[in-house]
Amino acid sequence: MKSTIRTGTGTRDGGFTLLEVTFSIVIVGIAIVSLMLLFAAGTNVNSFGNKLSSAVFLADQLRSMTDQTGFDDIINDGNQTFSGVDADGNSIPGLGNYQQDLTIQTINPEDMTVYVGPDPTAVILTASVSDTKGQLMQISWLRVK
Repeated sequence: MKSTIRTGTGTRDGGFTLLEVTFSIVIVGIAIVSLMLLFAAGTNVNSFGNKLSSAVFLADQLRSMTDQTGFDDIINDGNQTFSGVDADGNSIPGLGNYQQDLTIQTINPEDMTVYVGPDPTAVILTASVSDTKGQLMQISWLRVK
């Protein structure tokens, strides 16, 4: 049984017109696409957060490595590059695609200027961690004899 609606100009069968259904589908489609874009953006942010956490961990491992090493050995070893290693120099599974760079700059501890000469008494150590897309983080610390 059809329902009939009376209007001022005549009668119309009950239900939605094709235009109303089309607008409804467009609005629902836009909402679904917006949600999908929101999920994609969240996934990207989460991925970068994981990379940054790994980079901080690897930089901390370089700092621990230098804490275990004598001052003179640090200067003699010079700048070094590693690929996802822990404080003991062992590879960490799953982190081999990160590059850890350790740079050493001798300084004068009294005024923090670059020191050139024999028997330095202080160094600034800088750990940089990067992946295939570029540098993720860098941290520096002072080490004195």
